[in-house]
Amino acid sequence: MLTIALAAFFFAYYFVEVAKIIYVIKKVWRIPFDKRIKPFDCVTCLSVWMAVLFYFMPFEFVQFICIIFGAGFIGQKIK
Repeated sequence: MLTIALAAFFFAYYFVEVAKIIYVIKKVWRIPFDKRIKPFDCVTCLSVWMAVLFYFMPFEFVQFICIIFGAGFIGQKIK
């Protein structure tokens, strides 16, 4: 269960804070940048929904997500 929570947080943090994919989505769909698109622009909201999704996925996939995005999170903090 801890792996699911960590994988969800690491994925959400990378998606929102590092890659900033929401800006690409807003630019493509021509949405004003000051308008929010929940849960994709909120680390807390996205991590909750990703945890629900990861709960139903195979554990090996969740471990992979946790390792890959965990490494990105640690690399961002150490830099």
